Amino acid sequence: MNQWKRYAWYGFGLFQVMVLLIAMAKPANAYVDPGSGLLFLQVGGSMLAGALFAFRAKIRKLFRMEDKHMESVEDADGGAAGEAETGSQV
Repeated sequence: MNQWKRYAWYGFGLFQVMVLLIAMAKPANAYVDPGSGLLFLQVGGSMLAGALFAFRAKIRKLFRMEDKHMESVEDADGGAAGEAETGSQV
């Protein structure tokens, strides 16, 4: 239940930041050339790739943890059966 409260507080904080940014918006009286949008997309993509690169160790650890958990469950459930299967294959 505490996890839901934490998510609610994060969501509420994000909502407050968004409202503040919208309230402080000023009109931009400047020329924007067509290449600016692509530059913005490139920067956003680079930030996403950088974030994935930074968190790749945590992502790999998460997937390895699931694999190890599955192996330990299989070993606990069919340890003797697994030995019998390998013995019959030889």
